[in-house]
Amino acid sequence: MNFDTLAEQSEYFIDFHSNSGFQRSVVVNRKNRRTLVLQLPFNIPLTMDPKGRVTLPTRLFGKLDGDRTRSLVWTPYQNHLRAYTPTDWFTRVEAPLMAEDSFDTAVAEKQRRRLGQACELELDPHGRFVLPGGLRQSAGLARDCVLVSILDRLELWDAERWRAWVESE
Repeated sequence: MNFDTLAEQSEYFIDFHSNSGFQRSVVVNRKNRRTLVLQLPFNIPLTMDPKGRVTLPTRLFGKLDGDRTRSLVWTPYQNHLRAYTPTDWFTRVEAPLMAEDSFDTAVAEKQRRRLGQACELELDPHGRFVLPGGLRQSAGLARDCVLVSILDRLELWDAERWRAWVESE
C-alpha cells in the first residue's frame, strides 16, 4: 500500500502557507476531525470547588469519552472562558493564526492574546478537570458557574456575569 492510499483511508493533510513563506503540513486523524461534540445544546449551572475542580455534565462527558477526547483546551475570552476539543482548537484557532505573518505587530498581538493563556486540561475518568488560578481569575470565576454549549465550543461563565449578560439582551 502506498502512502497516498494510506493517507486517504485514515488521515488527511492540512498545509499552511503564510505571507512570510512559512510552510507547515500537519496530519490529522479522520476520526478526530471537527468533533462538534458540542452539538449537545445546554446551559447548565455548575459548582467549582475551592481548588478549581469542575465536573462536566454526564451527557457531555459521555459524548467526549465516546469520541476518545481526553482533554479540552481552555482560553480566556472577554469575560468568560472558551473550551475546544484539541482538534477543534487546532483547526479553528491555531491553524488560521499560523497562516498569518507573526512578524506583523497586530498579528503577533492577536496570537499572544489567543494562544498565550490557553491551557490544555486533562479530563479524569469521571469528567473532572482543574482550572488553573490564572484562568479562573481572568474570567472572574467563583464557586457558582454556568457552562454553555455554543456550536463547536463550550463557554464557562461566572453565574452572576452570565445572568447579567442574559438580562442585557
